Amino acid sequence: MRKAIVIVVAFVALTVAGCKSKQQKQADLSAEYQTANAQYQKDCSATPSDQDANAIVGAALGSKPSPQQQAGIDQRQREAEARKNSPHCKELDAKRDELTKKMLATQNQ
Repeated sequence: MRKAIVIVVAFVALTVAGCKSKQQKQADLSAEYQTANAQYQKDCSATPSDQDANAIVGAALGSKPSPQQQAGIDQRQREAEARKNSPHCKELDAKRDELTKKMLATQNQ
């Protein structure tokens, strides 16, 4: 009888020791999301060049970019779209979505 009680107590202690708190799970998921999001921003997000920014500001003020500037802007937009649609970026985006779902599920538990 004594052995059975010791085994049950040891099993319960190991089970409880291995469980993470809700806050710890949330913190772990948040850290993982931040890492995935930083990688996505680095690899997949378009960052306009200074020339693009100047052309955008100029367009807002009423001036049109030259045909060469517009061609460059269009080319960079196509490249950014191709990067965003690459398998690598789609995988990172799916990972971010999955982590978001897990974080929401943890909050609602």
